[in-house]
Amino acid sequence: MRKSNVVLAVCRSYDEEKVYESVRDAVAALGGIGHFVSPEENILVKPNLLYPSKTEKCITTNPAVIKAVLRLLSEAGYARVKVGDSPATGSCRQAMNQLGLSEEQLYGAKIADMSREVFVRYPEGKAAKSFWFCEEVLQADAIIGVCKMKTHAFLKITGAVKNMYGLICGTRKAQGHVRYPNAAKFSEMLVDIHNLVKPRLHVMDAVVAMEGNGPGSGTPTEMGLIIISADPVAIDTVFARLVDLDPVLVPTNTQGMVAGIGTCRENEIALMLLDNGILTDISFDEMFSRFGKKDFDVSREKDRLSVLSLLSKVTGRFTRRPYIDAGKCVKCGICVNHCPVKGRAVTFKKGKNNIPVYDYRKCIRCFCCQEICPQHAIIVK
Repeated sequence: MRKSNVVLAVCRSYDEEKVYESVRDAVAALGGIGHFVSPEENILVKPNLLYPSKTEKCITTNPAVIKAVLRLLSEAGYARVKVGDSPATGSCRQAMNQLGLSEEQLYGAKIADMSREVFVRYPEGKAAKSFWFCEEVLQADAIIGVCKMKTHAFLKITGAVKNMYGLICGTRKAQGHVRYPNAAKFSEMLVDIHNLVKPRLHVMDAVVAMEGNGPGSGTPTEMGLIIISADPVAIDTVFARLVDLDPVLVPTNTQGMVAGIGTCRENEIALMLLDNGILTDISFDEMFSRFGKKDFDVSREKDRLSVLSLLSKVTGRFTRRPYIDAGKCVKCGICVNHCPVKGRAVTFKKGKNNIPVYDYRKCIRCFCCQEICPQHAIIVK
């Protein structure tokens, strides 16, 4: 039986040389960069740049990991490389600048202009029959994902599969939550993106992860790993097991496996550990024993029974909701402006001198507001 290979490289700091060596050696263990992309191809490196933020907040892929992937490509002779993401707020260049990354530091790669959009039909899609992609996506022959290990209020975790949603242009992403309002349908749409653009390789920044109120307001926690695979579902399965989360509770895993973009079956995943330059096989149990965190703050709730789910939709009860912490809210209105619901589920009902107010009858629990709040003032519970 052919298995999906996943390499876990031990890397306990963001020292650029150590990160580069970890990425270089892990990719070599998978067959080398030439096994995934060719020098004549236009390559788009896709980090997680949720919105412009400081490195220490762990909201984005760490710049050391981004640079390591770009350096690997450069030293292997790849000259047609761009790096880019479409943040929820701000521009790709603004997000890169906030991380202290100028084009002079990118080993010859260019910062992609992710502001121009192109409509793409995809009749083969299971959930999505079309997308508004950033134009740079269509100009790329190959995509390499460089995701961040974080929790996610809507999908439990955001890793390799969810990272590709940043290929959708700007505020179009919020509209996706209206079209695909539950986690299963939203995950089907994410899997459709993967089947359409077919990323070649995924690098997960798990040196310092985010737990708790992710993906934008959680708490940094050290994991000490960089995880690399061509299989996005396998890499997210490893993520789940490391934090004591059943991989089948992650909807992108189950939908991804059904659609054939990867596997979450442990007997179909071959784990390799790279530690101090030495490569060895490792089991899932040994991996968790050495690197896992049983107390990692992530939702481990199972899907609700269908009757209870129906009651939740009708009454608005029994479901997790976003709440605003009045002590942290600065009344900036970003949550209001980015609510994708028609008529908005969060408004300045009591005036702009007061904190926004939710209408939970309208709220679809997409948690876009929580995801992009720059003050970390919105929690889901």
